[in-house]
Amino acid sequence: MNQDSNRRTIILLITFLAGFSFLVFEVSWFRVLSLALGATVKASTVVLTAYMAGLGAGAWYWGHALRKKASTLTKLRILFAGIAVTGTASLFVFSAIIPAIYHRLASAGITVNASSWLVMIFSLIILFIPSFFMGGVLPLTARLLIRKNEEISNLTGRLYASETLGSVLGGLAAGFVLVRYLGQQKTFLTAVAINLLLLTITLLIKNIPAEISEETSALKGKENKKQTNQGNDERQLKNRKSAALTGTFLFGFAVLGLQIVWYRIFRIYMTNTSYTFSLIAAVVILGLFAGSRYFAARFRKTPEVHNMFRLLWLSAAVVFAGFLVLLRLPELVMFPLAGDENDYFRRIILLPVLSSLIVILPLTFLSGYAFPLACALYSGNHKDIGSGIGKVMLFNTLGSITGPVVAAFILIPVAGAALSVLFFAAALAGGAGFTARYRAGDKPSELAAKVSFGMAILLIIFTFIGPEQKILPPSFSRFNREIVEYAESTEGTWVVGREPGGDRTALSTYVNNSAVIGSSYDAVKVVKMVGHLPFLTGLQCRNVLVVGFGIGVTTSAIASHAEVETIDCVELVSGIRGAAHYYSGLNNNIQNDPRLRIMQGDGRQYLQSTGKKYDLISSDPTHPILGSGSLYTREYFELCKARLNPGGMVSQYLPLHKLLPDDLLGIIKTFRLVFPGATIWLGHNHAVLLGINGKADFNFINWSERIEQLPKDPYFYSNPYHLAACLILDQQSIDRYTAGQRINTDDKPLTEFFRLASFEQANLPGNLEMLNRMRTNPVDVFSQVPDSARIQRFTEGNKLLISGLAASFRGDRPGFFTRLQQAVNVNPEDEEYPFLLRFYGSR
Repeated sequence: MNQDSNRRTIILLITFLAGFSFLVFEVSWFRVLSLALGATVKASTVVLTAYMAGLGAGAWYWGHALRKKASTLTKLRILFAGIAVTGTASLFVFSAIIPAIYHRLASAGITVNASSWLVMIFSLIILFIPSFFMGGVLPLTARLLIRKNEEISNLTGRLYASETLGSVLGGLAAGFVLVRYLGQQKTFLTAVAINLLLLTITLLIKNIPAEISEETSALKGKENKKQTNQGNDERQLKNRKSAALTGTFLFGFAVLGLQIVWYRIFRIYMTNTSYTFSLIAAVVILGLFAGSRYFAARFRKTPEVHNMFRLLWLSAAVVFAGFLVLLRLPELVMFPLAGDENDYFRRIILLPVLSSLIVILPLTFLSGYAFPLACALYSGNHKDIGSGIGKVMLFNTLGSITGPVVAAFILIPVAGAALSVLFFAAALAGGAGFTARYRAGDKPSELAAKVSFGMAILLIIFTFIGPEQKILPPSFSRFNREIVEYAESTEGTWVVGREPGGDRTALSTYVNNSAVIGSSYDAVKVVKMVGHLPFLTGLQCRNVLVVGFGIGVTTSAIASHAEVETIDCVELVSGIRGAAHYYSGLNNNIQNDPRLRIMQGDGRQYLQSTGKKYDLISSDPTHPILGSGSLYTREYFELCKARLNPGGMVSQYLPLHKLLPDDLLGIIKTFRLVFPGATIWLGHNHAVLLGINGKADFNFINWSERIEQLPKDPYFYSNPYHLAACLILDQQSIDRYTAGQRINTDDKPLTEFFRLASFEQANLPGNLEMLNRMRTNPVDVFSQVPDSARIQRFTEGNKLLISGLAASFRGDRPGFFTRLQQAVNVNPEDEEYPFLLRFYGSR
């Protein structure tokens, strides 16, 4: 008995470690492929589909391969060796081969869309291979573990619980620790090493015979006879198998489909960080673990069809209840538990976890319960457990493939994210109707089937013709904002809101939970600087690429320069163009400019797949710790440089808030490494990165002439000395002040794996004061400055302004006005200071 216990412990440990490594692989693949294929919902859905297809095909193949001569343990060794080898190969392919393929296709003149599809298909084939090996682990370990018919329910539940517990810990380890401290490549290799360890363990342990013991063999006839008596007839056994496959398909369909929908909704409600969605994914798998463990601990009897029927009905009810909670999640959960605005742990960690536990965990718990139930229903004899689990996994993954595709490509675009939830409730209710028909055929079963189908039809009708259910950023309900316009797409939701008080109040526009633009003077000024600075510093520009349209303020600044002939713009949520007309006073109706071409997609992926070169690449992404971290890495800057014509320039927004000083300096150093002539500019309390593919030559005479040609703009004070004083760092000062700082790379993305201290309000004034101390003298950068004393006055005034802004952000409003008045006294010529005194004094 002790030997049998040791055998079980070893097998469960192997399954646990395998589950751990699989989630490390999965997180790594999704991260790497989001860089190669684009960080879009559509791309991630296709990647998920390929991964699940590999798992399902592998489970079915290796489950049936048990009938072949080689021992089960030998096949398990083959799996771990295959995972290690193909996993290592996939790292090389995704990091080295795919960029080379993009380059070859672009050089051959293949269109962006065609090359994207070709690379995607190739990537999915590569991903399918290791996941095919992964899919075989559970059927093989089940065959090694389960020796008696009466063990099927209990041990199947324990086995699945071990695998999912490993997955939970593997996902958390990769999302919070491994990538942050080891880097992406070493995280990948950690998963490879675990599978090599598992291979070693299986080589060292004695062979575990898959065939039944002599005692069990002697009882075989009795057990088969007993099974036949329990099943009554072949038809009842067939019904049990049909109920098992129907149930497991629908749970896969609902859980994975809803995962796409949940993520879309949570992106609107929650702060968008890598930690947030790692936690949500962990809660999904935690539910699977808890449900399977509960099944193993409590389910002792032989499962029947009605067990799956009740489970499907309960799941439909749980999803419907979750739908009602989701509609009011801010009021029910987020606002009551928000606490102090400086409680970042609560905002970034606690709220997503609690919300997931309320909305997501109930269904995933039931799904975790359903999987071993389906295996027990399908596999009446322990000798068939491997092939039975393989068949159940195949149907579960077929549902897991279908659900995300339906959610991403049909439900969200047609019905919206909120009502999409009801469709999955309908699917579960309909599945309950089918399983009711697999029962004995009595009148209660027929009535249950009719009620189930009726509820499913009602829910489907409501999904597609029911009243629109809007999912809004929490600030809308908290501040009672009026909805001016609202639209959803697969990639995101955009909404234009107005503060209560009438048509003259300021508008605010959001994509998911990120403000596209603020109406404040500082926000508008800096995005206009992103557009104007390259031209003012001497760029000869005909063709422009803009990464991120927003509501078009940066693009309109670029378009105001008559020499520009074409403007290509890549926008993840391209429908946001529909909001641009609300800001015509800021963007001059740029959406109607015939030179503008807006393409839906991921800007970084476009840069990889296009062969076109540009004179200017301008980027105004969201914050690097709030979803745009991949647009602030060395590799992204190198992509930009590779797509520039000689003498071309890159201009990019750089936030100063929510960044620790070391992270800010790390981004600046990274940019400088790629663009040796880099300069950093300050637009109020925001910064601009400016780089050139060549040698920079800032001639003040030419600078002044170009500024004089700018149209008058109340949001952009166009005095050449004033704008020159906004220059903060040149290449020499960057080198001096960033020595010893780590650079930001795809392998070690510093901003994505931030510390919670990044959210402290003190970072913004601290970064302003730091840059103010570091600032270079514009006279050392500009040549032919006609009046150096004048530029010094403007620089001293700008220093006082920045010092005053830092004081203001520390809560010292009198100190802000004192320094601003000092700036007026130092340089009365600068017209911006009196304007700011009036602007802020009236608020």
